Amino acid sequence: MAKFLKNHVGSLIAWIVVLILAVFMLPNINQLTREHSTIDLPKDSQSQIADSIQKKWGYHQGNTYQVVAVFNNGNSAMSKTDRQNVQSTINELKKHKSEYGIKSITAPNDNSETKSQLISKDKSTQLVQLMISKDHGTVKKINQQLTKSIKTSGVKSYITGSDILNDDFSGAIQDGIKKTEIISVIFIFLVLVLVFQSPIVPLISLLTVGVSFITSLSIVTNLVEKFNFPFSNFTQVFMVIVLFGIGTDYNILLYNQFKDELSRGISNWKAAQRARRVAGKTILYSGSSVLIGFSALALAKFSIYQSAIGVAVGVAVLLVVLLTLNPFFMAVLGKKMFWPSKNFDGEGTSSLWHRLSSSSVIHPIISIFAVLIILLPFYFTFNHPLNYDDTDEISNSTPAKQGFLTVQDHFSKGTAEPSTLYIRSNHRLDNEKDLKLIDEITRKLQADPDVKTVASVTQPGGTKVKKLYVSNQLGTVNSGLTSAQKGLGQLSTGSQQMTTGLGQLSNGSQQLVDGVSQLTSQLNSQLSGSNAAQIAQLESGLPQINNGIQQLNSALQQSGSSIDTSSLTSELTNVGNQAQVIGTNLTQAGNTLQGLQGQSSSSSDSANQIIQAANQNGASLQPGQQAVLSAVITSALNKQSQSLEGSLSSVAANIQAAGNADKSLAGSMTSVSNSAGSLNSMMSQVATLKTEVNQLATASNTALPGAATALTQLTSGLNQVQSALGSSQSGLIQINTGINQLADQSPQLTSGIDKVNSGLGSGGSYLKALKKSAAADSYYVPKNILHSKSYKPAIKAYLSEDKKSAKITVVLGTNPSDATATKKVRTLSNMAKKNLKGTDLKNATVAMGGQSSTLADTKSLASQDFIRTAAIMLIGIALALVFVTRSLLQPVYIIGTLMIAYMTSLSLTRWLTHLILGRDMLTWNTPFFSFIMLIALGVDYSIFLMMKYREFGRDNMMPSKRIVKSAGIIGTVVISAAIILCGTFAALIPSGVPTLIEVAMAVIIGLIILVFIIPIMIPSTIRLTYPVKSGFQDAEKREDDNKKK
Repeated sequence: MAKFLKNHVGSLIAWIVVLILAVFMLPNINQLTREHSTIDLPKDSQSQIADSIQKKWGYHQGNTYQVVAVFNNGNSAMSKTDRQNVQSTINELKKHKSEYGIKSITAPNDNSETKSQLISKDKSTQLVQLMISKDHGTVKKINQQLTKSIKTSGVKSYITGSDILNDDFSGAIQDGIKKTEIISVIFIFLVLVLVFQSPIVPLISLLTVGVSFITSLSIVTNLVEKFNFPFSNFTQVFMVIVLFGIGTDYNILLYNQFKDELSRGISNWKAAQRARRVAGKTILYSGSSVLIGFSALALAKFSIYQSAIGVAVGVAVLLVVLLTLNPFFMAVLGKKMFWPSKNFDGEGTSSLWHRLSSSSVIHPIISIFAVLIILLPFYFTFNHPLNYDDTDEISNSTPAKQGFLTVQDHFSKGTAEPSTLYIRSNHRLDNEKDLKLIDEITRKLQADPDVKTVASVTQPGGTKVKKLYVSNQLGTVNSGLTSAQKGLGQLSTGSQQMTTGLGQLSNGSQQLVDGVSQLTSQLNSQLSGSNAAQIAQLESGLPQINNGIQQLNSALQQSGSSIDTSSLTSELTNVGNQAQVIGTNLTQAGNTLQGLQGQSSSSSDSANQIIQAANQNGASLQPGQQAVLSAVITSALNKQSQSLEGSLSSVAANIQAAGNADKSLAGSMTSVSNSAGSLNSMMSQVATLKTEVNQLATASNTALPGAATALTQLTSGLNQVQSALGSSQSGLIQINTGINQLADQSPQLTSGIDKVNSGLGSGGSYLKALKKSAAADSYYVPKNILHSKSYKPAIKAYLSEDKKSAKITVVLGTNPSDATATKKVRTLSNMAKKNLKGTDLKNATVAMGGQSSTLADTKSLASQDFIRTAAIMLIGIALALVFVTRSLLQPVYIIGTLMIAYMTSLSLTRWLTHLILGRDMLTWNTPFFSFIMLIALGVDYSIFLMMKYREFGRDNMMPSKRIVKSAGIIGTVVISAAIILCGTFAALIPSGVPTLIEVAMAVIIGLIILVFIIPIMIPSTIRLTYPVKSGFQDAEKREDDNKKK
């Protein structure tokens, strides 16, 4: 059992179990990396606000990927057959939408707006915009499925979009990691073989580091999967580089110490124990500094920076594995670890570090100035613009990248990744007032010289809809005003003529009133007194006459005598006829007067309407009112005047005829009366009149009943005539009064018409000037158009489902990922916010979304958080150095040395990138990742040196001598470690990912610089801090002296 414990077999078993569990619990790393490939920006950043509005847009657009299908015929226009083939492919996509997870599809031939936006000017390229449900599958699966489905005969086809490009970038990094892992393992193995001249040590080193890597990777990925631990495309790759790099460095330090202990002739177990105690102390101090540096990233706000905290987890596991698993191999194998090497001499020295440190101690100021003179110029070339275009990270051979470049070549460069300005209000925006504001913003955006096209709900095709602008609408109004002016001129002339005619009409109407009054008086006199009594007597006497004649005829029949009754028969016949004439004429007169009464009433009403309209409007009549007034006056007066004259003439004629018939009737009745008297005297002649009387009786039976009826009708008709004349007289009086009032106001009406015409002229001139002014260039949509079918597609495309959000699509003329575009979107967004101040949308949320806005937020956050995170990291490392060195000045010297190396390496990397890779700018990630790697790894070498410096403090050597000796001894370890780290980072170069290549170059250059300046700067600063002749000793020496006392 004692041997079991001494040989650390329990550690071996424990790590085997841990390794098995780690492998078993390891999730799908590729899928996890793809899911966390996007940058998580703060929720209050503008692009994220825009994204949140888009997610709540409605119309089933939430939880979707935005994908673009590209069809291209090179640089030549598509033929008719090509276009038909493309359309067939689009039809198939629409037909099988559910199969491909398509929620919406926008094709070039959907309408005129999409045709202008989705077909290139050279007709060689067509785009189809797709919204794919995220529930349909992974981006990789969707890409593969759509790429296969859009293949079209005669043209090239691509699937692209930000989601597709990000997924390809993640895939490229995963492929790069595989290459890096293989190259790193091979390189480390070869270097360790050269260092230790043994194949066993490299295998043990790679095994222990491998266990730590797999274990830590499993821990990190499970934390990501279950607790959303910070993770990105770069987490795994940097875990590989850092763990294999510093893990190998720490193993070299530990194995060298173990080898040194074995050279003393002690047992394997004791040598392992002492090696772990001596070297382990350095490893813990060094590893703790790295751990603190990477752990400080947890305080970062930027998700990319936070994702590097996974390295801290790896470093923590690495320290535990190296100090618990390595003792097993050392205790069990002993010297066999270094087989076939037989050399177990003590630590060797580095002549390079010894010479540099010795010279620095002798000439500290000159040494420091020499370093500064050589490296300081690079400081002035340190700050340069960075490339935030993540598409540059993807190889041009990638299909999605080819599609992206095709869009940039044949459309505006911003077409592939347009920006979208979102406006979110607390009320509906589908109204004339808010649409006018949206259009103003649209035109402001269009006026910017760096903007290619802008489309919104008011301009869905990217250009103005002319009929919905006031200038166009004023053209119609001005045309109508011109016509109205002409009509008012004619109305004014007619009004003047009407004034004259109304005077004449007034006189005529007065004569009519007088005439009707006389007629009424005459008729009243006819219907009263003796005439009325005579008609009544005549009406009652006619039956008696008829009875008498019938008796006479009977008597004559009896007597057989003949009496001459021809005269009497003739008179009676005349009485019947005249009575019928009277009845007919009076009936016609009554009917005429009743009609005249209705017309007079209508005329009176019309006149009153005219008077009321004139009094109400005065001289301020509208064109429509003037037209109606003119028509009413002209029609009413002309018709009523003519009809009245004709009707009264007819009444007069009928009454005159009735009077004549009445006179004739009176004569006939007198004759009848005389004839009746003569009958008494001629009774003797009865016999002779028998036949005539018989004829008279027959005639009497025919005529007298008709006469009686006629007389009844006569009486009724006369009563009607009397009543009608009374009403007519009243109506005519009203008409006359109205005509007089109208005649009095007619000049005012004429004057008012002239004023209105003049006002229209002035208004027309104003409106014509307004039409030409900038004020007329404003948007106005009538309600009937706003709610029409033709306007509905624009509302659906650019207003959210609840109508409270609007979006304006902005296509920039420049690459949406370059610095100009990121600045421009901020300018455009601020301009929109400024223009909405003081309007109904002053409290609306305005945010710019899209690639340029995301990059602008990324740039802003990355720049701010870089400084903040770097400060936190440096403070953490400085505190660790204070604890390690037990000095306040030495941490300052060390960090200053690291910063000089960092700035110099970054400047040289930019220059080499341009020279070798042909790239003018570094990627935006390169400065940060280079910084954390150089600082975290560079501090290791400084700690190695300072720990050896402290170790020699026990020998009571002066600081200058101690540092020179320490540098000579530790130099071999540092140079070996630097070579391994350089080789490990060099393994990133074959990945083909620009960020990884540039970080590798920066770290390699930085490590090379550190190898040369650490033995210069640190010994020089110690020499200046502790002069040889001053008698001062460092804190550790004083502490040792105190202990001895």
